[in-house]
Amino acid sequence: MQQWQLLPSSKFLLRNSRHLHGKYLSRRGCVYPIVCFCKSLQTNAYEVVKGSYLPTTQTAQNPKSKGEVSIENENVGAFQKLPMVMPSVDILYSSLRKAKKIAATKGITNVAKRERNKGAKQLDALMKELAAPLRDYVDNFPKKKYLHPYERSLVELTLGDGNYEEVLMKVDTLRKKVISVGKEHASLCAKSLSKREAEERLNQGKEKLEEIFHHEGKAIDELLDIAKTLRAMPVVDLKTPTLCLVGAPNVGKSSLVRILSTGKPEVTDTPGLLRRHDENRNNLEKLTLAVLSHLPTAILYVHDLSGECGMSASDQVSLS
Repeated sequence: MQQWQLLPSSKFLLRNSRHLHGKYLSRRGCVYPIVCFCKSLQTNAYEVVKGSYLPTTQTAQNPKSKGEVSIENENVGAFQKLPMVMPSVDILYSSLRKAKKIAATKGITNVAKRERNKGAKQLDALMKELAAPLRDYVDNFPKKKYLHPYERSLVELTLGDGNYEEVLMKVDTLRKKVISVGKEHASLCAKSLSKREAEERLNQGKEKLEEIFHHEGKAIDELLDIAKTLRAMPVVDLKTPTLCLVGAPNVGKSSLVRILSTGKPEVTDTPGLLRRHDENRNNLEKLTLAVLSHLPTAILYVHDLSGECGMSASDQVSLS
């Protein structure tokens, strides 16, 4: 079957599945969807088995209690609104540089009081500079349940089920730890009895925050990779019709795509039909099912009644 316009290509999905989820998809014994790009149609080539494998969608909705807000967002394009994520090392060095510029409150003449005031203020500033971008990321990366069902499927298929939420949780855990440790050491510095003790408390607080950020900042870099991947996902126009060409192998689906669109089909070198349960399909097959399930889609059955495709006309008709 074929889908046209703004769907991720099979190469894109394969590349990012390997990179982010740590798994390699086998090309052996599978028929991958063929995703083609075209000016105004959205298509994807795929072989179907006898009968429909499309998951049954529930039309009936549970009545919502009074005041309950619907969590299903019917708009797409959330990935293009993601915040820009800085590498963890840039956040750390920028925060250290800004915190170092903080001076003691004017008018304090006592040396010990001035030093502990400066130390406490610098640690408090460092804590806030480190935590502020993390708060921004956690708040502005959308919760998966609020995404359009099609984009939810893309997140799961590209990043792996649960990986998106896990990385955001790690970033938020790091933010909370930075705030806790920063407040603790700023308080200790403010209670110093001498200039030397205040300087030692300041250095200890900085070292502890740096250690935490170096050790757990990998979550920020993982979020950076996720943001790049999701932001590169093309946006599907829900108002543009999606046409799926369905039929047996070699009936001319790819030829129709070339004739009717500017897209160039990607033809798999593994012919045949896959008769297996939906849960056993690979990510690219699941992408096809997600498109059929969550986007406005029309299906066009393609037949070669001459039988030259290797399947009789009656067998082809039975597929539809």
